[in-house]
Amino acid sequence: MYSMLKKVITEKDMLRQISLLEQLLNYPSITAKELAQELQTTERTIFSDLQLIRDQLPTGWFIDSSSQGIQLKNTEKKLANELLTVFLTQSVSVQLIKSLLFTQTLSTPSFLYENGLSLETLKRHTAKINKQLKEFDIQIKIGAKTAELRGDESAIRIFYHRLLLPFTHNNYFFDDYSIHEEHYFQFLQRLNQSDLSVDTEQIFGACWFFINTIRIKANCRINTFSFHEEDSLYALYAAPLTRLYQTEGIYLQNEECFFAFFCFLESWNYNNTFGNKINLHSMYPTLYSVADQLTQQVICRSNIPLQESKLTENLTLLLLKYNESTLLSQQFQLEYQELLTDRKQSDRHQNDEEILTIIQDTVHLENPAYLMNLISLLEQQALFAYQPKVMTVYFLFQGEPAWKAFLQQELTDLLGRRVSMVSLELSQVAQTLFQPQDLIVSNFLLEEVSVPICYISTMPTKNELRQLTELTLKHYL
Repeated sequence: MYSMLKKVITEKDMLRQISLLEQLLNYPSITAKELAQELQTTERTIFSDLQLIRDQLPTGWFIDSSSQGIQLKNTEKKLANELLTVFLTQSVSVQLIKSLLFTQTLSTPSFLYENGLSLETLKRHTAKINKQLKEFDIQIKIGAKTAELRGDESAIRIFYHRLLLPFTHNNYFFDDYSIHEEHYFQFLQRLNQSDLSVDTEQIFGACWFFINTIRIKANCRINTFSFHEEDSLYALYAAPLTRLYQTEGIYLQNEECFFAFFCFLESWNYNNTFGNKINLHSMYPTLYSVADQLTQQVICRSNIPLQESKLTENLTLLLLKYNESTLLSQQFQLEYQELLTDRKQSDRHQNDEEILTIIQDTVHLENPAYLMNLISLLEQQALFAYQPKVMTVYFLFQGEPAWKAFLQQELTDLLGRRVSMVSLELSQVAQTLFQPQDLIVSNFLLEEVSVPICYISTMPTKNELRQLTELTLKHYL
C-alpha cells in the first residue's frame, strides 16, 4: 500500500520501522521471528524497533506481546495513516517532498533551519531520492539558496498522485481535507443526478483534485501540449469541472482545463454504467470499431460468446484515454510502471503484433507494452467473468457422508470460482483424464498419479487449508 512512500524514505532505520508497522497492520498476530524474516533483519533488531515504536505510538494505539505473537491494537478505531504520520515528520526526505508539493521554489536556508540540517546532509538525502524519481523523469535540484522540482509539471503531478493516493483520506499532506473532499463529492453527486452520471474511483479522483488545486495555487502550471478541444466528452465535462475548481478559487483554462478532465477520465471505472448523454459507440465510432475487432478476435479464438459482455465498451474507454492525448497517456503510464512488466497469460488469444495491427491507425505509441498489458487485463477479466474455471480439484474423501458433503461445499467456497471441485471415488481415478494444472485432495493415501496430491485430515487443520489454498493461488493475478 505504501510502496512509493517507502521508495523515497532515505533513512534506513525509519524505513525498516515503517515496514514493521505495515506488517503489524497486515497481520492480526505475528511472531518476532516471522517479522525478522519478512524484513530480512535479526530478532534483536525487531525487539529494539518495537520498543522505539511503542514509545511513539499515538493515543489509542498499543503493541501487545503474548505467547500468540505480537499484535498492534487500536482501541479508538483511528485511521492507520495516523501511525505513519508520527514517523513521517521525522524523515528528511518526506519533509522535503512534502514542502516541494506546495511551492514552485523552496527556500533552502529556511528548510535547513526548520529541520536542523546542513546543506551537505540535505544534498546526500536528495541524491538518494533522485534515484527513485528518475523513473518519473523528474529530479530535485538543491542549491544554496533554493530547491525545486525539475521536469514536466504533468510528470511531477503524476508522481505526487502515486505517492499520496494512500494518504488522500488523511490530513497529513492536505490541510482542510474534509472541505476539499466535500467539494469533490458534491461534484460527483451532481453528476450522478444528471445525464452525465458515471461510476468513478472516488478517492483516486479526489487525490487528483487536491494535487491539481495545490499545484495551480503554487503557480506551478501544466506544460503546453496538444489536445482535441472539440472532443465529445471534454465538451460535456469541461463546464462541470470548471465549476468544481472554482469552489477552490481556481479558474481553469486551456491545458489546465483539459488536464483536469484527463485526470477525471483516468478515474472512470471499467464495466461502467453511463448516463443518458454518454454513448461511447456513437461518440467515438472509429475507436468502438477497433475495440469490437479486438473483441471479435478473442471470441473467435476462445469460442466464448462475449458479445453481450462489457469488453468492447471497456476497450473503447481504454483506447479513448490514449486517443485523447498521446503525450499525457505516455506520461500517465509512469504512475504504475509495475504494469509494464510482462504479466500476461501464456495462453492469450492474441499476441502483441496482432493487437498492434488492429490499433495502429488509432493509437501511436513509442512503447506500447503498457497498453498491451491493459488490453490483456480487460480481456482476461471478461473471459473469467463468463467462464471462471481454470483448474479442477478432485475430492477423494472417505468418511461420514453428511460431513463429506458439508466439507466439499466449504472447500468449494474457500477455493473460489476459478476452481471446480469434483467428487471422485478410488475406482474412478484410473479412468480420469487429469490436466497438468489439476489437483487431488484426499484424506487417505493414494498410489502415485500424474497430478499433485494434497492430503488433509478428516477435520482439516488451518495449516492444511492454508497449504491447499496456496496450491491454487498461481491461477490468480
